[in-house]
Amino acid sequence: PMIARQTVEEILEAIWKADEAGEFTLSGIRRHCAEEISDANLQDLEAQSLVIRQGERILFTAEGKEQARGVIRRHRLTESLLTYVLGLPEEKADAIACDMEHALPPEMERSICTLLGHPPFSPTGKPIPPGEDCMEKLSSVDAAIVNLCELSPGEQGRIAYIRPKNHTRLHRLTGFGIVPGVTVKLHQVYPAFCLKFEETELAIDPDVAEDIFVSRIGPMGSE
Repeated sequence: PMIARQTVEEILEAIWKADEAGEFTLSGIRRHCAEEISDANLQDLEAQSLVIRQGERILFTAEGKEQARGVIRRHRLTESLLTYVLGLPEEKADAIACDMEHALPPEMERSICTLLGHPPFSPTGKPIPPGEDCMEKLSSVDAAIVNLCELSPGEQGRIAYIRPKNHTRLHRLTGFGIVPGVTVKLHQVYPAFCLKFEETELAIDPDVAEDIFVSRIGPMGSE
């Protein structure tokens, strides 16, 4: 019988992850795969022209790499949505993304990517392969959520999520009250980003402002 589509995708995903880790051997790929990879499975993938076997090494064909790229992209975008927007813990987000990566329609994939402002990395720091929409560099106007750096002085935004470069920084920001749902108004951008929210004023470096993503809600009335 022909190998199930989901199994094909699981194996292609494992090859991609092993490749990222610099492992090209079958034993390395098996470490990254939740499913058992049988010899018959590999023969099927070869018959479908998705992989090429060279002894212990398993390499993608162009078509195999393209399909794997799609699975990885769907997984990491779903993981980002669940973690950043819905606040699920990493393990739970990963488990749901494992199912969604096989079923996410292209239009939903594009919508999630646009909503999140074309994120380059997943919450765990793994690269998200860009889609055609990212390549076309859709303007920030198309994104429901933009980087804080894209606001102009006088504009305000509701914090959607924070994607910190490190966890210490996340704790510092949340300690100041910068958390999802809070509305911030940008006062100035130079030499530091000056934010006003809930009777508090806070100056942050541009580098930190890049970690904060907001939904734009237009200028406030004068205060």
